[in-house]
Amino acid sequence: ETLHARDMALLHLRTIEALAMAIDAKDQTTHDHLQRVQVYATEIAREMNLSPIEIEGIQAAAVLHDIGKLAVPEHIISKPGKLTPEEFEKMKIHPVVGAEILERVQFPYPVVPIVRSHHEKWDGTGYPDGLKGKEIPIGARILSAVDCLDALASDRQYRKALPLDLAMEKVAALSGTCFDPAVVAVLNRRYQELEAKARTEPTTTSALSIHVPV
Repeated sequence: ETLHARDMALLHLRTIEALAMAIDAKDQTTHDHLQRVQVYATEIAREMNLSPIEIEGIQAAAVLHDIGKLAVPEHIISKPGKLTPEEFEKMKIHPVVGAEILERVQFPYPVVPIVRSHHEKWDGTGYPDGLKGKEIPIGARILSAVDCLDALASDRQYRKALPLDLAMEKVAALSGTCFDPAVVAVLNRRYQELEAKARTEPTTTSALSIHVPV
């Protein structure tokens, strides 16, 4: 039974790594930043005394939350400017599609609810279900704040990265509207420490050979 449990854990880890590489093949902005999101989210979850199984769910969701973008047209994902309302509606399918994809894996920890809800907002104005406050799974509340900080502090097609301190100020300003105040409080206190940790963690996945000349 111990060997079987170990083999299943390794299988799920390999599944996570393979799916993370699939995301990277679609959306190149994620490759260098998934690890930052995972480190931040995992450490915040630990400080907030989540259970081991909840922490495992967050660790997986941190690298898999955007897998639903595989269903979003390439020109929308790579667009250098602001999305039109119609394009944004198409982008909004990615949490639902991601959750549907990951349901097939049957993870032994709660990954799917986090992925589905990582664009919900504390005030109920998010998507896809309009959840509010503590209706949003705690893992999704952590991931949404961390993901926003990472996005602001990373280069994107439509803008350059903000300095980390300024990015944190912008996230903190959305506490109580977009983000859970309790999560933002932990993130605001520890972001510099967690950034240093993320920079020293070894990378768990390698890039695909999509730029090799034919």
